[in-house]
Formats: sequence, structure tokens, C-alpha cells
Amino acid sequence: MESRLKQGLALGLLAFCFSSQAKATVLEEEMPNPASIHSLLSPDHPIVVEIGLEYLHSSLPDISNIVVENSSTSTSLAPGTSRTGTVNGNYPDTFAQTLKFQALLEQEHDITIGLKTFLPLDGLTQLDTGNIYQPEYAIYRATGQRPRVLLSGGANLSSDWRVGVGGDVGFSTTAQADVFLQSGAGTVSDQRISAKVKPSLLPQATLAWKDYSITARSENKSELELSTTAGARIFSGVSAGVDFSYSARSALFYQPWEFEFDGKNRLSDGLLVKYSLSYQLWSHYEARAAVIQSDVPISCPSGAGNCTSQFSSGQEPSFHARNILVPEVEFDFTTGQGDTLETGYRYKDSIFSGLPTGNGNYLDPPRHDVIIGFTHVTEKGWSWHVNGQVSRLTTQNVVKSDPNDIGGPGYSASGWLYGGGLSVAVPFKD
Repeated sequence: MESRLKQGLALGLLAFCFSSQAKATVLEEEMPNPASIHSLLSPDHPIVVEIGLEYLHSSLPDISNIVVENSSTSTSLAPGTSRTGTVNGNYPDTFAQTLKFQALLEQEHDITIGLKTFLPLDGLTQLDTGNIYQPEYAIYRATGQRPRVLLSGGANLSSDWRVGVGGDVGFSTTAQADVFLQSGAGTVSDQRISAKVKPSLLPQATLAWKDYSITARSENKSELELSTTAGARIFSGVSAGVDFSYSARSALFYQPWEFEFDGKNRLSDGLLVKYSLSYQLWSHYEARAAVIQSDVPISCPSGAGNCTSQFSSGQEPSFHARNILVPEVEFDFTTGQGDTLETGYRYKDSIFSGLPTGNGNYLDPPRHDVIIGFTHVTEKGWSWHVNGQVSRLTTQNVVKSDPNDIGGPGYSASGWLYGGGLSVAVPFKD
């Protein structure tokens, strides 16, 4: 029942995900002063509150008949052997509530402040690096799976110039685990795990001249640092054991530096064209692999006999991330009653140059986005907005250089994204 409800929202609400009014969503990185709220601010309505729902569904096909496990990734397989199987594309849906507040503080210079929040309703947050070696759509598993808070403010410098500044709240997680394991009936093992989530404020800024603007957004990455100390009794009836410790770091989420140019031109009384070009610095993308920070020390106390243990080595997934340009265009058609129909298109190229033919299977097929939206402003100034988005991930055919690698001998990667959103912006007087 719950699944059908979400499917219905995706198809029936029509995600704030990609249109220019959709950029008011925090699923996408956004202008400090989104037009969907700022246009409603006036001396008569200096405060606007917007409430919305968002839904995003990833439809990624299963990848079958490939190597999913080998002796480098499993202790159950003999050296040189592998296991074939299927990798499913069941990525978590995003179902979230948004709340945005904006206020006009001073009329002469149009000084505004804003607060935007994004709260996943399926769970407060979900931390999942995905599989490191099996086929993984690298930038989609973590999309929308964490709460967001954005702060912003803006002011006119003159009749033509405006500046906006803001901050995106990011976070990192530090965890410590102490584990002692014993085997056998009636024995007791012990573990202690402690974790701390540390927030950080990541700056954003916009400079606008008339109908054109340039926005810069800083890098946002959520890291997990894990320190583990482990011990185990490994010989039945003997008071001997093995102890080891290690520290690892992995990237749960990564958002690159981004520089965006936006503009708009009115072609007629009822037709407005908007366009943008975003430059995203994905070349600093970090793998979500748990990278061991130093050699793992192993201690074997006396009485263990011949205890010369060594962990096997592994390779970080191979990929070459690159910077990309993301163009977008939108046409807004306004009716005589003041309603607006929005249609748009955006193209996002892959953040990876080349296919994953070697070690690792990070995927990001080029994507085509088609957007449609509708805005209705009531006589009281309330603004209702619904929109939807369909995205096609183009097909990539991967052939592994070594058929025994994870993902061998090869496979095809593609998929679809479906999103929908509904919001209402309510203006208030003093």
C-alpha cells in the first residue's frame, strides 16, 4: 500500500528536481533567493512560507550473469575462483517534506533572509556507501537520503546589481568500535561503538546584474572515519587469540564545487525563456571505498603457536572523474489569468571519462532531463506549484579487460528517474 502511494505521488503530483522553480528544492543545489518565493515578497507581503512534498524514484535495471564475487572480495572462495550472479538496481526512493521561509527586512535595498529545510520522511537519514566493487551508480544512491538546511540572504547594491550569500549545512561522522569476540556455547562477546556527527557550514554566493547571475557553491562531502580495535579467541580450549586495529575513511556523499551562470529574456508578453550553464568540478570526486589509513598491526600472544597472520591487499576502484558542463533551458508560458506553464530540458554528461573496464564498476551514464511544471497564483497571493521530471540515463556497454574481475565479462548500464513535487507558498502581512 505504501509503495503504491509513493508511485501515485510520483505520477500524480507532477521533483522540484530540475526546473528553474524546481531549483527551490534542496535536492538540487540552488540559488540563494529562489524565484518561487522571492517573487511573492512585497511591502504588502513581506513574509512568505512555502511547504512542499517531493518524491524521486530511480528505475535502474538489474545486471545479470556477471562476476559478483571473487577471492579478492570474499573469504569463502578459493584463490583464482569467482561466483556469478545478479546485481539489483533497487535504490531507495526519496520521499521528503520541504519547508522554506523568506522575509523582506528592508524595502529600499530589498534585503531578504531565507531558511530552507529538507527532511526525508522514510527515515531521518540513511548512510550507505553502496557496493564498492559491483556495478554502482555512483551519484544516485545517496541523493536525497539526508536532511538538509540552507541559510541565505540577499540585498540590492543598486537598481541593476544584487548580491546573495548563503550556507549549506554539511556533516561528517566519526566512529570508534572496540570489539572482543569469543566462540563456543555459553561464551560472551563484548563490543562498544561510539559515534559523533559534526556539522559544518558550506558557503554559497550569487552576484546578479539585471536578469543575469553567477553563483558559486562550495564543495560538500560527508565522510565517515572509523577506528576499530578488535580481538578474538581463535583456538578452542586455548587462552590464545589475535588482536588487530585499524582506521579507515570513506566518503558517504560528495557534492563538487559548482559555478553557474543563469539568465532570462522575455520574448513576448506571454513567453519567457530561462537558461543556465553550470560548471561542476567532479575531478575531485572521492571513492566510497573504506581506505585503511596505515598498516594493520596484528598481535599474537604467546601460546598461539605458529601465528604469522597478514591481511590480503586490495585495490581501490579505478576511475577517472572529470569536470563537466551542464546546460539547461526552460520556456515559461503565461496565460491571461496569470498561470504559468513551464517546460524545460537539461543535459548532464557522465562525471567519469571512459567506462569501468578495469578494477571497479562506478557508473554514471549521461542523462537527459525533461521537465514540466505549472504554477497558479490565487487572488489572495497564494502560489500553488506542481511539476514533474523524467530522466533517461543513456545506455553504456561495459566490457571488462579481465573477465574474472567483478563485473566480468561485461554488461549494459542504463535507467530512468521519475520525480514529482507539490508546494504552496503563502504570503503574510506584518
